[in-house]
Amino acid sequence: MRRLCIMRHAKSDWSNPALSDAERTLNARGVKSADFLAGFIVDRGWTPDHALCSTAVRARSTIKPLAERLGEKCKIDYRDDLYMAMPNDLLSFIRDLDDGNETVLIVAHNPGLEMLAVNLANDESCKFSEQMADHFPTGALAVFSFNVDSWGDVKSGTGDVLFYGKPRELMANH
Repeated sequence: MRRLCIMRHAKSDWSNPALSDAERTLNARGVKSADFLAGFIVDRGWTPDHALCSTAVRARSTIKPLAERLGEKCKIDYRDDLYMAMPNDLLSFIRDLDDGNETVLIVAHNPGLEMLAVNLANDESCKFSEQMADHFPTGALAVFSFNVDSWGDVKSGTGDVLFYGKPRELMANH
């Protein structure tokens, strides 16, 4: 059994037009969401063994509160190739994961993450896949389980969606 958490970076700050897209930071709402999501992931027992994170500032800032909570318990790979990666690339990165990792988190960007999440969802998860296809906003979190022994066996349409949530709704209900 493998568990994959897919999280889009939290809300970014657009106030400084001199910054490149990759250099944009989180705005105040994004910082609050990132901190909330870190606690939410840990509280739900979805603590990753390994994380893949885009090198964009807003993605690194999104994973930072989780990294601070987990310390050495979670290895984080910051990767340039996650910046604006498309679903086929993301799936390839997943399939290349070390099988010693039971739970993995990916923090990256749309449109690739949304497309990947919808693509991975099995038929039984159609309610979630419709919600994800309708809107996968900043900070959105989708959690999948795959009934496979190896990450290399993860395929389109085989993920059981355990959870899909948006930070604004989650924080309002807490």
